Amino acid sequence: FVSSRQARAAAAMPVGRLSGRDVKKRRRAASSGQGEEVRPDADGDGDGAAEEAPEVKDGAIDKDGGDDEESDDVNEEDSEEEDDDEDSAADAADRAADEDESSDDSQDDAPRNRIGNVPLEWYKDEDHVGYDLAGEKIIRTLSGGEIDALLESKDNPDAWRTIKDHKNQREIVLTDTDLEIIRRIRQRTYPSAATDTTQMVEYDNPEAKIHPLNSAHPPKRRFLPSKWERMRVKKLVALLREGKIRPPPPPAPEVWDLWADDVPGRRKGPPPLPAPKAALPGHAESYNPPSEYLLSEEEKKAWESEDEQDRTLSHLPRKFDALRKVPAYKEFIVERFKRCLDLYLVPRALRQRMNVDPESLLPKLPSPKDLRPFPTHVSVSYDGHAGLVRSIAVEATGQWIATASSDQTVIVWEVATGRPVRSLKFSSAATAVSWHPRLPLLVVAAEEALFFVDPGIEPGRGAGATPTASLPPAPAGDDGLDGEGEQTTVTSMLTLRASAQPADAEGEDAEKTEGAKARAVRWKAVEPGSPHFRSGCRLTIPTDLDVQQLTWHAKGNYCAAVSPKARAPSNQCIIHAVHQQKSMRPFSKLKGGQVTSCAFHPSKPHFFVATKTSVRIYDLQKQQPLKQLVSGAKWISSVSVHSTGDHVVVGSYDRRLVWFDLDFGSKPYKTLQYHDKAVRCAVFHPGKFPLLACASDDATVSILHAKVFSDLMQSPMIVPVKRLRDHAVHQGLGVLCCAWHPNQPWLFTSGADHRVYLWS
Repeated sequence: FVSSRQARAAAAMPVGRLSGRDVKKRRRAASSGQGEEVRPDADGDGDGAAEEAPEVKDGAIDKDGGDDEESDDVNEEDSEEEDDDEDSAADAADRAADEDESSDDSQDDAPRNRIGNVPLEWYKDEDHVGYDLAGEKIIRTLSGGEIDALLESKDNPDAWRTIKDHKNQREIVLTDTDLEIIRRIRQRTYPSAATDTTQMVEYDNPEAKIHPLNSAHPPKRRFLPSKWERMRVKKLVALLREGKIRPPPPPAPEVWDLWADDVPGRRKGPPPLPAPKAALPGHAESYNPPSEYLLSEEEKKAWESEDEQDRTLSHLPRKFDALRKVPAYKEFIVERFKRCLDLYLVPRALRQRMNVDPESLLPKLPSPKDLRPFPTHVSVSYDGHAGLVRSIAVEATGQWIATASSDQTVIVWEVATGRPVRSLKFSSAATAVSWHPRLPLLVVAAEEALFFVDPGIEPGRGAGATPTASLPPAPAGDDGLDGEGEQTTVTSMLTLRASAQPADAEGEDAEKTEGAKARAVRWKAVEPGSPHFRSGCRLTIPTDLDVQQLTWHAKGNYCAAVSPKARAPSNQCIIHAVHQQKSMRPFSKLKGGQVTSCAFHPSKPHFFVATKTSVRIYDLQKQQPLKQLVSGAKWISSVSVHSTGDHVVVGSYDRRLVWFDLDFGSKPYKTLQYHDKAVRCAVFHPGKFPLLACASDDATVSILHAKVFSDLMQSPMIVPVKRLRDHAVHQGLGVLCCAWHPNQPWLFTSGADHRVYLWS
């Protein structure tokens, strides 16, 4: 015999898979005391012989082990009740086991990857794609490219029905049922063929209700007229009889005014705009910010010295170990008040967003390839200067160039080879140089004087001189600025005449002629035997401080010199008549400040004078002003006139390039800005090529296709085609001067980096 607790445990122990009937047998055997132990069959179904110890109860068995009839009846009734309870418990256990088995089976379809709604792109650089329920990494096993997929489709007959689950890293083979469901869905039918589409289920249709919701009888008031409604109707009838309630007036007849303008209806105001949200706090506002956000002592002093409106941070970042150690923010109330004040006072407007393609707003310009020729690269480099090359000039035939540098030298170069032909040495920096437009004659500004130089390159003059090309005939027409009409040569022009006197000095005292104004217009011959004479200088004119620009008239009779820093205002711009060897000061005092640049009209007796902010046009024959061009620039640096004479380009130190069309008026036709620093020089091509060059202090030169049409109804076409970048910035200066070749689309540039380039 065994104890009752052991028998009960043995009866409750599951052996194999027992049914409810087997459990009943086991319980009855335990209650009858057969003492048999249940042993499973070979198949584990629990039908084999059982030996189980009897269940001992108090008072059910005497000391000798005998049973009386009364105790047997009681035990039998108790055992039946226990059997019923145990049967229900066993059924519940079976159902729980079935549910557990179903849940175990569902684990195969459950998601293996437990990362949630996280993009798999975050794991593209890792060897795993996530973590399972146990926290283990899900190693990336699905890999392979298109070639592997092709080979797999040939070797595996089920490859066409295999899909890859990259999130859970497994391959799923679709069954025939799955394929049928997919096929029906793609045909836009019900997924299941057993779906009955002939019946309609009314989920919520109160009118189709047949039976009442409750069994209560309808009240009596539903069958009798309402007393309250009768009283209300009686009161309304009394008011109508008294005339207190009148019928509504008839509608007014519709009258249409055919001649009246359409009056728009009253428009509703705009909807209230939401207040702008405050900026979210960043790392600097954290109570435990990273170390790089903490300010040093110098940064703290700089922050405290700044104005409150200029500070990028509203407070000093501080570091605390815990949030409970953070003190109260003393500026909290002030900041909240300012925020409320901004929301109350600052107006808000709803901006209309335009869905416009940015490309459609840009003008459609032709391709630079269709606008050739224009200079693109360096062909020849002229090396030899040791200072800033301030000025560059091209000879009329295009075979020679002359450069003036701050290293106190002026060098004449051969264009094709880059060989220096003649070098002139002065005692101070050479500031400007210019060639005569008809003869091989050079004018140099240095030592606060002008020097007329014979470089010795005229055919048959000087040892080793190179013959020059024949010059084109002089332009026809009389503009009032030509000379005496005699056939002149370099020798005859550089010979001092005895009658050479200042134009405004006749009849005045000798002491007055020796003043500053008189010295600026007095012609002198260079002493023979002096170093200047040996280098080719023949005539000289003293100037009032340094001359910054030299400009010749197209016929070569007049040369204009600009000296912006002259002590006398009348000496800022002086016109020298080379044939008569006389000088004229056309402006005693010019409005608009100091003169910065000047230019002659190519075919008319007009003279362009540029001051700081405007360009004034004068008629030299009539000696009266014609027009003033307002540029809008702060400081004009250069002025250039187109070969047609109808267009003027002005460069300024505030990075602007201003184009004027003289037929349109005094306002700019276009204002361009292609550079980051000051524009030093802007010049048109003097020949047939529609090119414009713009040199700047950012060490670049912009080449623009500037075509002017003969049709007055067609506007000029301005297209940037190239940016030349081989110069370097030196001491804050870039390209100081540029000049075009007279017959070719070639450009000569000189810069602060001591270099001179030929671009072709």
